Amino acid sequence: MKKSVLAVLVLGASLAVTGCFDKQETAQKVEAAKDATANAATQVKDAAKEVATDVKNAAIDAKDSAANKMAETKEAVADKASEMKDAAANKMAEAKDAMSSKMEEVKNAASEEKDAVVDKAAEMKDAAADKVAEMKDAAADKMAEAKDAMSSKMEEVKNSASEAKNAAADKAAEAKDAAADKAAEVKDAVTK
Repeated sequence: MKKSVLAVLVLGASLAVTGCFDKQETAQKVEAAKDATANAATQVKDAAKEVATDVKNAAIDAKDSAANKMAETKEAVADKASEMKDAAANKMAEAKDAMSSKMEEVKNAASEEKDAVVDKAAEMKDAAADKVAEMKDAAADKMAEAKDAMSSKMEEVKNSASEAKNAAADKAAEAKDAAADKAAEVKDAVTK
């Protein structure tokens, strides 16, 4: 388009310069320049229409491209948000499973600890019961020994008392006999 306009201007200028030399030729050239100018004007008009159509089409294309880009961006953002939501849900599920597993471990450990404490308490109870039974048996044995010893001692004291009683009775009998003998001797001595 610019070349056509430039050509028309150059042609017009050259016709104007040469027109001075030849009037008839100038008239023809003016006519030709008129035609060329009309053609150039038509070409400029057509070119302007074409440029306007191209600009309009480019604007429509740009609008469509921008709309497509916006739709793509919106879709990409939605996909990314969905991915992030899924990833967050997976992380939450993993954390929940890990916490549940840890709670189960703690629960099992506490149960084992409780069982160990119960077992230890049962052992201590059994040990205490065994010790009490031993002490009871030992006390019973000591009581039996003491009873036997006391019974034996009582028997000894009883025997000793019986012996002392018998000895005293024997002594009393001897003293009685001796007194009787003495009395008889005194009587005999008195009567003689």
